[in-house]
Amino acid sequence: MDYKGHKGYSKPDGSTTEAWSDYTCGHCGTYVSGAVIAYTGPVGARAEWLVCTKCGHGSYRKDNNIIYPGQVEGPSLTGVPEDVYEAYNEARNCMSVNAFNATELICRKILMHVAVEKGAEEGKSFAFYLDELESLGYITPPMKKWVDIIRKNGNSATHKIEEPNKGRAMSSLMFTAELLRIIYEMEHFASTFSV
Repeated sequence: MDYKGHKGYSKPDGSTTEAWSDYTCGHCGTYVSGAVIAYTGPVGARAEWLVCTKCGHGSYRKDNNIIYPGQVEGPSLTGVPEDVYEAYNEARNCMSVNAFNATELICRKILMHVAVEKGAEEGKSFAFYLDELESLGYITPPMKKWVDIIRKNGNSATHKIEEPNKGRAMSSLMFTAELLRIIYEMEHFASTFSV
């Protein structure tokens, strides 16, 4: 669609139902009835510019469905080293903009971050890092299956043309969050609450 000036845009004044739209704000994570600042197009294929009534930040909704920025996925964690947590947050942010390949690649890379943070030498093969985490007891036998899912999904994102779907990328993110929770967050809580 070529831009034809401001004529095609409506600016509701707040007095009608078209002036409000329910969504989860990608900035603050709150489900709100956001103010519709402007919209264009028919219902079902409409674009809306929204302002969150809680935090005041703006969002964009496309086709009455996809919101940008999207809601950040995955739990917030504590006690995780800064570089590992930055990588985890990058994966979470990738999910919020439907960048599923990037999510899976970063989750796979986080396994390397963890191994290096736990003492492994940087610059080794990926298999070396998984073996190292296992030999140090950070990957236990029950965890091997889902850590392998992170690895396989990351490999597919790297080496295959097929696009991952949201569910597969979300599984990588949630298994990564659980790994970080077990390795770092539980230790952090144990040291915080020990007598």
